[in-house]
Amino acid sequence: MSNQLLVFILFLSVLAPTLSIYKSKQKPNLLSKTVDNSITCDFSIHKKGPYGQVVSGASLDDEIYYKIKCKPITGNCLQVVNCTLSSDEPGFQPYPIIDDMGCSLEESLFKNVQYPNHFEAGIFNPFPIRFRASSAAVVLFCVTTVVPIEHGQCTRRKCQ
Repeated sequence: MSNQLLVFILFLSVLAPTLSIYKSKQKPNLLSKTVDNSITCDFSIHKKGPYGQVVSGASLDDEIYYKIKCKPITGNCLQVVNCTLSSDEPGFQPYPIIDDMGCSLEESLFKNVQYPNHFEAGIFNPFPIRFRASSAAVVLFCVTTVVPIEHGQCTRRKCQ
């Protein structure tokens, strides 16, 4: 099966309560995204790890875990690569955190993409970041791809 590309934009309010960020504008629904002929994925943020409390905001001293969980497609598995962070304000350049292999570009701030199973991925962030902007919201953007399972093994890229 050919690779199907799903560009998955994840919106995250990391450093302030969600209501304070969106009090003057409607909150966009970017936590779940489906693309035709592709998969449905959900995004959540957890304190301390993949099984921690689900949160919508965090402080600078919180350890957080970004979780992407998708509905399985037989014979395939999930791959998450090329992640960036940015402010939600116009004009901010995205800051790369995960490369095209799923490896961290800032290991002290973000760990490599982890895969607990074929359709779940996560990024551990022991030290949340904040941009110097009037909004405390942070936009996480990752490219997620469905890749084939061959001989019982997922063919996703691996960190060296």
